[in-house]
Amino acid sequence: MKKRDIQIILIIIVFALLSFGGFKYFEGEVGNSNYVIISMDGEEYKRVSLNEPQTVVIDEMGRHNEIEITENGVFVKNANCDNQDCILQGEANLQNIDERIMGGWIVCLPNKISIELVKGDVQ
Repeated sequence: MKKRDIQIILIIIVFALLSFGGFKYFEGEVGNSNYVIISMDGEEYKRVSLNEPQTVVIDEMGRHNEIEITENGVFVKNANCDNQDCILQGEANLQNIDERIMGGWIVCLPNKISIELVKGDVQ
């Protein structure tokens, strides 16, 4: 084998290792993250990682919902709907997601808003 052949083989091996390592790194990042999907009228409105706690305010077309996302889960803090069922559903969090009747879902039917807590180990 010539010196040039060895260099090409080494470049291919390094590239393969970097590709595999990068794939495994990003697979771990996505696969282990927990997140919340907020939908309005059946369309995804916002997706938020639990690693980024925040309050999401939806104030559109006469609807007002304040959704609190914590490091552990999600709940509706305030809403202008008549029945307030979305607030009464309480918090969906990583500890109670398997015991809640609706699992990781919180729904505001009058405002057509749904919130889903998704565990990272679920695809």
